[in-house]
Amino acid sequence: MVSASSLLLPSSVRDLASCVSDGAVRVACTTPASTLTVSSTTTSSSPPAPPSTLSVAVTYRTTPQAPSSPPLLLRLTWSSRSSHGAPPTLSFAGPTASSPAVQLRRRKGTCCLPSSSSSSTHSPPLALFWDLTAARYDGAASSPEPVSGFYVVAVAGAEVVLAVGDLAAEFVKAKFEGQIPRARSILPVSRTDRVVVAAAAPGQTPGAAVHTARVRFAEGAPEHEVAVGCCRAASGRPGEEELWVSVDGKRAVHARRLRWNFRGNQTVFVDGAPVDVLWDLHGWWFQDPPGCAVVMLRARSALESRLWLEEEAKAPGFALLVQAFKTPP
Repeated sequence: MVSASSLLLPSSVRDLASCVSDGAVRVACTTPASTLTVSSTTTSSSPPAPPSTLSVAVTYRTTPQAPSSPPLLLRLTWSSRSSHGAPPTLSFAGPTASSPAVQLRRRKGTCCLPSSSSSSTHSPPLALFWDLTAARYDGAASSPEPVSGFYVVAVAGAEVVLAVGDLAAEFVKAKFEGQIPRARSILPVSRTDRVVVAAAAPGQTPGAAVHTARVRFAEGAPEHEVAVGCCRAASGRPGEEELWVSVDGKRAVHARRLRWNFRGNQTVFVDGAPVDVLWDLHGWWFQDPPGCAVVMLRARSALESRLWLEEEAKAPGFALLVQAFKTPP
């Protein structure tokens, strides 16, 4: 099986764990995020500029109906194409460490990943079906992830173990005539957005860079719009940049003087449950060549749990990770 630490979180975030002290966590609010009172999500006079999204990777945890089948971790990665006008590409990572990522370059097709067995785990063959020929994208968000008109379906052991897209249910019904069962649960457990923040033109005052994503922090919870933004402070002086994180347009975290406060964490409550917000901007400011800025929101599995405990890492809550680059890596 693919371990949660290797598939859910990249090394930059696992390194972040050693930089952020659990004792520094403080509760920013004690009410659901929907009741937070906030002002505008930008302190700059310039309009927010959405960064260009390089890729969106979503990892799903599937629990098959067969009692003997272990949970599967499946990852979809939507990537932008560098050539002008070319459609995004889709890659798929299988359920085991020995399953390499498969590049799905055609807009419609099928492929099969062979079974994998070892002394510790066994996974059945996995069939993948996808159709992006009528996919529609959010042009304003500049994201390679489609919003409608598509499906990605995976079948393993005569069960549907992945069904993504608004056309997925229709495809399964037509393809299998409703005779194939669905896994007991198919849950997104992490999302990683990699973006490039365009530099301001010479002589131009930088505006706010804002990236948004729609996520659910728990099974059955409502969908929320999370925005991560950074801008020059109102004073306009270098070194006083500010970072904020908002949920449904209501600011939950606001960090100032980022060149000194380049690492930190806070805890907020969303839908009455704790969500840890962590940021690490050291690579953005001080690496040569520049590294990336990392912001993560991770739901805790329980109120009493603590950040990065080994027990918590075995069953982590949903995690949204935003990696921002000055230039494409």
